[in-house]
Amino acid sequence: MSFVSKGQVFQYDVVVIGGGLAALTAAISAKEAGTAVAIITKGKAGMGGSSVLTNAVFSAIFSPGDTPEQFLQDMIVGSRYLTDQRLAKILAEESTYRVNELETKYRINLERERKIATPGHAFPRRVYAGNGQGRNVTTAMRDYAREIGVVFHEQASLVELLQDNGTVCGVTFDMEKERVVAYSAAVILATGGFGGLYDSTDNPRDVTGEGIGLAFRHGAKLVDMEFVQFYPYRLKTPANIDVLTKIFGKGAILVNEANERFMDKYPRQELETRDVLCYAMYQQKKVLLDFSHLSKEDLQQDSPQLYRLHQKGYTGDWVMQPVQHYCMGGIQTDEWGRTGVAGLYACGECTGGLHGANRLGGGSLTEILVFGSRVGQMAANETVPLPQKENLPLGSEDHDDRITATMEQDMMKTLKEIMWTKVGIERSTDSLVEAANQLAAMLAQIETADGSKAKQLADKIRVAWAAAYAGSLRKESRGAHRLQNITEEKKEWEKNIVIEKSTFIGA
Repeated sequence: MSFVSKGQVFQYDVVVIGGGLAALTAAISAKEAGTAVAIITKGKAGMGGSSVLTNAVFSAIFSPGDTPEQFLQDMIVGSRYLTDQRLAKILAEESTYRVNELETKYRINLERERKIATPGHAFPRRVYAGNGQGRNVTTAMRDYAREIGVVFHEQASLVELLQDNGTVCGVTFDMEKERVVAYSAAVILATGGFGGLYDSTDNPRDVTGEGIGLAFRHGAKLVDMEFVQFYPYRLKTPANIDVLTKIFGKGAILVNEANERFMDKYPRQELETRDVLCYAMYQQKKVLLDFSHLSKEDLQQDSPQLYRLHQKGYTGDWVMQPVQHYCMGGIQTDEWGRTGVAGLYACGECTGGLHGANRLGGGSLTEILVFGSRVGQMAANETVPLPQKENLPLGSEDHDDRITATMEQDMMKTLKEIMWTKVGIERSTDSLVEAANQLAAMLAQIETADGSKAKQLADKIRVAWAAAYAGSLRKESRGAHRLQNITEEKKEWEKNIVIEKSTFIGA
């Protein structure tokens, strides 16, 4: 049994939940629109979520002959015709301005890759920011946000959305063993994807999808949840690091245990889109990286972590293995981040719709800059005066949290195993149905518990269930969703699967 005492009460115009690039972008945009803004984050703002760990790769138009129209077409094809074309058109048209703004507004160094086109892109569009380190981008934006007056509530754990007559009017969160209330006319979720629900992932431990589950529980719709991207360029042995794709344009290859270059039969070989490459790798017993044809200078410049490992004198096998990397699915929004729940907005990887069945490289951080800016602006513009405090709902205290730390660990371990083995790279309709049923049974065990731990765990399970359930409905292989029992893509499934709360009796 746990008890959290009632703590402080705050009031803002806009509250942003999250600590990564999406949260910072949205908060800055809302603040610059003239509103009082706070960020509530699990860790330290600018140091949480996935974006801080990335190679800071964005997409922009700078190559001769490239156009927004061509970029849009690449996204349509790359998404296997499932992208929400309203969103894709906005990204194609606004991305270059927003990426360049990193340099002009935040003074972040940009390096444009002008020779090699990223898989799925018709032209070179890759832009490295902050010397290829995500934290150099997020810390610069954190400093900017602080300077303009965004308030940070750090080391804080979101508990619940507050609603007044169906309209979101704030949140409750736990901070230093106190239950804190923050009233606001708009709440923006920038909580990231659900990669941390997989047993093998390159996502940080705090990216576990509960923000998506929270929105779903309060009536938001989820879209494209079956499409989970696995990342092929991950070294497993002798160390767990990303291998940068640049080296595959300069002579590095992948071979199997028989020393065969198994990607030789594909048009773009090792630079195929991620879904194609991951599945091909998954079919091999063992995948080895051969970079013996690279010059020392190219290796040092294009994959510095790999270079440093090589310099240590390692002489064994360089083993590669795909990992869960990105979630295309999430909360369904319009082009301004509205979720369909009054007062609730979302941006970043917790949303779905833009990438369809497969995300092109450089798309996730670019999406954040474009739609984070839009959602902050709209949330600020649509704020309405809140009722008097005495008429607002109060956050509850925890008196009965039946979920012990051991129970939570055990359930998360089971959940991650289910997701990796049954909702992973290799999946079938039967494995997905089985996973959905197991997850629904897990949720039934804890959904009536009142405590914050129970609510957060239940929201994670809801998200995992939605991914498995959506996958069980799609009777084809498309993009990142590849079934063992139905290997072809079917024209009649060129449509999005949207899941509503009423779909699931336990929601």
